[in-house]
Amino acid sequence: MKHIGIAAVTAEGAAITYKYICSASEQVFGKHTHPEISIHGFSFSEHMNFGPERLKKWQDLLVRSINKLEATGAQLVICPSNTPHEVYEQVCKKINIPWLNIADEVAKVAEQKQYKKILLLGTQFTFNSAVYPNAFEHLAAEIVIPTDEEQVLVHSLIVDELVSGVVSESAKQAMQGLLSKYAQQGVDSVILGCTELPLIIDEALTQLAILDSTKILGDAAIKAATN
Repeated sequence: MKHIGIAAVTAEGAAITYKYICSASEQVFGKHTHPEISIHGFSFSEHMNFGPERLKKWQDLLVRSINKLEATGAQLVICPSNTPHEVYEQVCKKINIPWLNIADEVAKVAEQKQYKKILLLGTQFTFNSAVYPNAFEHLAAEIVIPTDEEQVLVHSLIVDELVSGVVSESAKQAMQGLLSKYAQQGVDSVILGCTELPLIIDEALTQLAILDSTKILGDAAIKAATN
């Protein structure tokens, strides 16, 4: 098995992904067995640079984090945070180990499931970036983006609550209402394009099929670790 590196951005996203890889690996390798895993993360405050230099800052942080993971022996890396994938191509040019792209992995599953009209949820940076449009450009599927007001709501729930592990009933109700609205408009599935969203969105909350980027990335990492 290959050594998996996790370039952490938020504690919640990294923890959920780590726990999922360990538990899901048992279905592949046997009880209590999983690949070697190393995690590195700078203070989340370092990633909270939302000014004009944010992309340069994110790129620098990811390169440094991945290099540290490589130094521990990691042979492949994942970043369980959708937003920083905006600098994926730039970072890949500066690292020596493969980085699995979370959006590409989600697109593969969406294609296999033949979803046609897919709602995207995430931070405003993810809504406004080309991360998911680029990943889905070869598919016959429509990506649906929430209204500006809904984007602000989802972003604030993520940044103000979920990244700190805060799970409120009001947040669940807000998401349930939003998902119900889009289900009535013909959407067949939803991308949880933020690795903390599974804290408040699951099959019990919505009739939509869920593309959980956290679990999908974890499954891809397990598969890559076996090759």
